[in-house]
Amino acid sequence: MSLTASTIEELVAWCASCEALVDIRSKARSDFFGYDEPGTVKYLPEAGEVNARERRFLGWFSFNFRLPDGRRPAEMAAAALLTGPGLTSALKSIQEARYVTAITTVVRPGKGVYLQLQDEEFEVDSRILSQALRRDDVLCAHIVPVGRGRWVVCPGWLVWPTRFGPGIRSRLKKFQLDPIQVERFLQRRTREQESKPKIQYPRDKTLEEAVARMTEAAKSEGKNKLVKPVEEWRKLVLARMKANDNMSFSKDIVKWVGEVASLDDLNRWLALAMNIWNATPQPDRGGKTAYELSREELLLDDQGG
Repeated sequence: MSLTASTIEELVAWCASCEALVDIRSKARSDFFGYDEPGTVKYLPEAGEVNARERRFLGWFSFNFRLPDGRRPAEMAAAALLTGPGLTSALKSIQEARYVTAITTVVRPGKGVYLQLQDEEFEVDSRILSQALRRDDVLCAHIVPVGRGRWVVCPGWLVWPTRFGPGIRSRLKKFQLDPIQVERFLQRRTREQESKPKIQYPRDKTLEEAVARMTEAAKSEGKNKLVKPVEEWRKLVLARMKANDNMSFSKDIVKWVGEVASLDDLNRWLALAMNIWNATPQPDRGGKTAYELSREELLLDDQGG
């Protein structure tokens, strides 16, 4: 009997609660999230939501992490929950699980998607993915084979915030990231001890200064869709603020940036955009910017201490 999405969820739930794995799971969690690594974490919008982070960790821990005896935790779960031919089939599938960064080529509404990784194609059965993905979207996910060339997706999948151009697609196997590398990208960790960080996070005092900074960078690198008047940026930011939707704001930026050369390059443009966001006066907050409100909170904390 092939693994199903519901069975995979049962295996992951077992891995998340197994008392015998408490210490191992705790150390694995620290490694995955980099608790002991230097720097301050500031997740990309929505990526830092508790449930999303936990599912990314559990997907990695269940199907990627190796126990001292060489098994994956999902293999332990299968041995505890399944028997007979079902167990044999499940173990084989788990041992062949993969973490891929692949391009969505076909969406089958209500059924699943086809993914392309250069010369490899994966038919993934998932109603949820068929609703979440569009053609050319980039998916990072653990997938498990279930026979006849079909796969199922594991918890913690992620739609990459930008699409890849022909150059990267043709060499996509060289750009494969492991789940921990993906998590570090999402964390946007700043390292205070580095005198010259790769990515600068500007803090302009006014919206005009922030827009001028973005305009100068965009013009110099041909990112013309990021060249907008101050009032246009103001209206865009305030509309997203009113809807409490900074994720859509980030998605807009990624779309306007277009193809990027590296993860650091994408983070740099997002930093310039968030500088505009944080420097925009908010009418419902007395015309103060996010920067100003943050400084006031720090002063209150200092006075309270």
